[in-house]
Amino acid sequence: MMSVDELRSLRIGSAPEAKARSRLAYVPLVCGALLIPWLAVVAGAAAPGWVALDSLEAVGLLTTGVLALRAKAALTPVATATAAALLLDASLDLATSDGTCLLAAVAMALLAELPLAAACAVLALTAAAAVGTQQPSSLLPR
Repeated sequence: MMSVDELRSLRIGSAPEAKARSRLAYVPLVCGALLIPWLAVVAGAAAPGWVALDSLEAVGLLTTGVLALRAKAALTPVATATAAALLLDASLDLATSDGTCLLAAVAMALLAELPLAAACAVLALTAAAAVGTQQPSSLLPR
C-alpha cells in the first residue's frame, strides 16, 4: 500500500488523456466560481441547509477542477463526492418543490446539476482508470 505522501505526488493519465481531462476540468472550475455569487443570493432567501449544500457544491466543484488540472490522484474521491452532492441537490429540489418552483427545480436539474454531476463522474472514472493502469513510478513528475 502507498503512503499518503506517495499518493499526493501521483500524477494521472497519459498526454492525450490529460489534455482531454484538462479541457473538461474547466467545467467544474468555472461553475464552482459562478456558484460563489449565487451563494449570496441564496443566503438571503433560502434556509441555511440549502446554503450549506450549495457551499459544499461550490467547494467540491472548485477542488475537482483544480485537481483535474493538476492531474492529482485525489481527483477520484473528490469528484465522486461532488457528483453525489449534485445528485442529492437535484433530488431534494425535485422532492421538495411544487407548482412553479417544481418547474424551476426541473430546469436546474436538467441544465445544471445533472450535467455537472456527469462531468464530475467522467473525471472521477477517467482518473481512477488512469491510476489503476499505471505503475506509481510512471506517475511521478519528471
